[in-house]
Amino acid sequence: MKSHARIGDHPLHPLLIVIPAGTFVAALAFDVVYLLSDNPIWWQGTKPLMLVGVIGALIAAVPGLIDLIGVVPKQGATRIGVTHMVLMLIAVALFAWNDYLRWDAAAPPPPTRTYLGFWLSLVAVVLLGIAGWLGGKMVFEYHVAVLEHPEAKDPWPGPVQQAAD
Repeated sequence: MKSHARIGDHPLHPLLIVIPAGTFVAALAFDVVYLLSDNPIWWQGTKPLMLVGVIGALIAAVPGLIDLIGVVPKQGATRIGVTHMVLMLIAVALFAWNDYLRWDAAAPPPPTRTYLGFWLSLVAVVLLGIAGWLGGKMVFEYHVAVLEHPEAKDPWPGPVQQAAD
């Protein structure tokens, strides 16, 4: 089933999820480094990462929702798609809350609040991984947003066949 939100034949949703996924994982890595080093630059660095991730995730959600609405219900991908969406929304909400707590503070907070931020990041990244796996399942098992017969558009004929003697 071809994507409804695409440029040419390329679906937009998989293209757009790279930035939020990368920034969310990087924010968790920064949290780990901060907890190990106690260097506040790592804690400060999580703020813009999470902000860019939340904004990027909300942008990526638009073509994802368009593709979800276009899924044929009998394919069985709708349930997986809705679960993927809900898990992603929870993960994004956790990162938004986590970022809000950090922007509110000028300096790293006491350890109890720092650990809360770490746990919020960890849980959100785990949800991100599960949701990503479900997104892959929709693509590889149900062919959501996949051009079904790309060979029909392929200008390269493939390997040259040797004529039988």
